[in-house]
Amino acid sequence: MTSSVEVIEDNSQLNENETNMDFATSEKQEARAFLRERFLRVITGIVGKQADFYLYENTRVSAEFRGCDVECLEVYTRNLETPLGKIPEAVLRTSDIIYMDMNDINVAQ
Repeated sequence: MTSSVEVIEDNSQLNENETNMDFATSEKQEARAFLRERFLRVITGIVGKQADFYLYENTRVSAEFRGCDVECLEVYTRNLETPLGKIPEAVLRTSDIIYMDMNDINVAQ
């Protein structure tokens, strides 16, 4: 005879497996792969472009976009122009950026 604890454990394992199976459907995997590829193409396409970064506390800086980390938590820049001067290379936290603006994004450099 099985105890009620074993039955509860078996049911929770079934629910976890069902949830994992929904996440791994081929349609969802294809959609995630498509979106990830599109994101990577955008990021690689804007490397080297001049960007204006609008930060909190009404601050605007500009720099050459050089890339971002895997989790997109940090933005790497070159020749960052700030109100206090120019920094040859800098990392901006995305949590500090309200938005980023790029002109002539389709123009090759």
